[in-house]
Amino acid sequence: MKDEIQFLKDFVEGNISSQDFEQQLYTNSALEKLLSDSSINWKGSYLQDTSPFLYLAEQNYKDPAGLLNAQGTIRLFLDKKGVKVTETSKHSDDDNLLLSTSPNYIDADLSFIEKHILPEDKSLSKSEQKQYIKQRYIELFRYQTKPPKWIQNPEWPIQNNSPLFFLGQIEIKRSDLFHDDGTIYLFIDSKTGVIETIKQFY
Repeated sequence: MKDEIQFLKDFVEGNISSQDFEQQLYTNSALEKLLSDSSINWKGSYLQDTSPFLYLAEQNYKDPAGLLNAQGTIRLFLDKKGVKVTETSKHSDDDNLLLSTSPNYIDADLSFIEKHILPEDKSLSKSEQKQYIKQRYIELFRYQTKPPKWIQNPEWPIQNNSPLFFLGQIEIKRSDLFHDDGTIYLFIDSKTGVIETIKQFY
């Protein structure tokens, strides 16, 4: 139990990676038992109809927002247990940085962003980081004339760590082939010439 409490503290304080935390969450039965403690009263909170473990299991750890949710939940859990913890601002800083720099037509997962978008040079100022990130998005997510105008959430395809090139989109209206109106988005793999389509409907 003591080791699991320390593990949770380390995550909230930024000493455990999201990958290590997610792996332990799904494989460590002692951690699951601790986070499923039914003696804690969660009435009036977002955890009143679930448990910290189930809530954490639903989070997307490839998304900065998911990491923020997990960090806040664990901090709340530790507070209920009377454990003092100093919360790192890294997750909220990363989330704010990505929100302010990511184009609204792109929704890449965190692992891709960390590997290909975020600067390796940690000495850069905030404005330099923003400039670098915006430039990386421009370099990687290329398009013919205009970026895709998604009907639903962005679904820009990425293959072999490389976003496909966006050719354009075709509007579907009152077609006999489809039940609903929508749009077909055309992407091409510049290395193979293979075209991939993404369909979205209203």
